[in-house]
Amino acid sequence: MYRLVFENDRAILEVNENMSVAELKKLHSKLSKGIEIKKVDTISDEQMKILWCIFKDLGELIGYTKEELREILQNKYCSEKKIEYFSISPNKRNCASKDIATDFISWIIEWSIHQGYNLILHIGKGPNKRLRGAREICPDIQRYTIACLRNKVCAVCGRVEADLHHWDNVNSIGGYEFDDGLKTRFISLCREHHNLFHAIGEKEFENKYHLQGVWLNPTMVMELKKVYSGHFRAFRKENYE
Repeated sequence: MYRLVFENDRAILEVNENMSVAELKKLHSKLSKGIEIKKVDTISDEQMKILWCIFKDLGELIGYTKEELREILQNKYCSEKKIEYFSISPNKRNCASKDIATDFISWIIEWSIHQGYNLILHIGKGPNKRLRGAREICPDIQRYTIACLRNKVCAVCGRVEADLHHWDNVNSIGGYEFDDGLKTRFISLCREHHNLFHAIGEKEFENKYHLQGVWLNPTMVMELKKVYSGHFRAFRKENYE
């Protein structure tokens, strides 16, 4: 075990007290050749804290310890992505990169939405502790919005059985009968937030919740037609097969 600490203007390499004299000499010999400073792309402390908050609060919700849930979700993620197992500690040699950590957090949020869990986290400590929903911690807000659409979950509050909402006025394309799902953006909202959108308008709603509607492609429209019956009346599947 090595740990580099700084005291005043000195750098001190701390080692395990059980290290033998021979091991110490070998280490000293390596150090005498100089130290190379190398920047590495590693998971950030903030990402690690968010992950542990997810494992703790989601674990308590579904009946696992934070360590049990970490292992379950990490194994599932690595298997699905076909990547090697990684550490979520930036101090470990096999730690995740920032990109992997970002994708892992988004993946967990998508998984929790699909499982029907409304993820609410206790972020911070003491007087700075506050509750934050999945929308507020998701690093990829478009992926989050799409996951909510697929599962009929309100993108604002996480309530289930949300409505499909046209982010852009459907009258701009001639009305619902001309809606093929490809000419306007969409978001899923519960009845309360659906009504609020119409009451305060698109710009104020976007500024309040930091959300936007997403554009769909033909594959997603075909998928969402099964979720929201009666919508996308002008879509013709045969045009995209």
